[in-house]
Amino acid sequence: MGRVKSAIPGLDELIEGGYIENDVILITGGPGAGKTTFGIQYLVGGAVNFNEPGVLVVMEETPSRLIRDSWRFGWDIEKLVVQKKIRIIYANPFKYTRFVKTQESSTVSIIAANKNTGDIFKQIQAEVEAIKAKRLFVDSITSLKLSSDNPEEIRQVVSEFIKNLEYLDCTTLMTSEIYGRESFSVEEYLSSGVIRLHVFRVGGGRVRAIEILKMRGVKHDDTLHPYEIQEKGILVHSTETVMNDEISIFETAGAR
Repeated sequence: MGRVKSAIPGLDELIEGGYIENDVILITGGPGAGKTTFGIQYLVGGAVNFNEPGVLVVMEETPSRLIRDSWRFGWDIEKLVVQKKIRIIYANPFKYTRFVKTQESSTVSIIAANKNTGDIFKQIQAEVEAIKAKRLFVDSITSLKLSSDNPEEIRQVVSEFIKNLEYLDCTTLMTSEIYGRESFSVEEYLSSGVIRLHVFRVGGGRVRAIEILKMRGVKHDDTLHPYEIQEKGILVHSTETVMNDEISIFETAGAR
């Protein structure tokens, strides 16, 4: 089985050298844990360091804002789009998008996907094939879960979407929001790997910790390790641990 580098310093040491090629990996955590940063770093790192083109599927924030925020870490997504190393699909599933400023004035080529999840997947597949992408990042499938009030319909939509991603010839990261002490979701069950980003309150400060809940076919580290969001992105301290008796049970939001 081939391995795909995470582009997160310190993480590959915890998962036997990287993700298994073509797997679907879920990144979960509360608001502000760094999930989007985690995924963009994976995508940009693949394009810049490993010559692996990638597709970014944006379902929540507008692509222009995500591109702007990425400059904080020195990631020039616009340049990578021009070089055909990254493609961006804007696939906001909500019905009120007609009230949102359009992407027509953007300097970056952005593909607007249809609302039907089947059509969205076809668009993803087309863009993956167009640039021979090896990496895919979907941010975030929480939007799919909020697009309906029917629990059974939500489960079916999310299940269909994830199962379709497994047929792509690329390794996928996707994010999903968790709130409070939520411990299970259909996307966690269906994904090949699940990585949770925690932000714990410790005294007057906060401690960030990464936890690998699941990684099929990989002998992974299952202890809590601290991570930081630095100037160049996320860094995992793989040789350090966060002890349970050092943290409170209350998760809190940190910087994005």
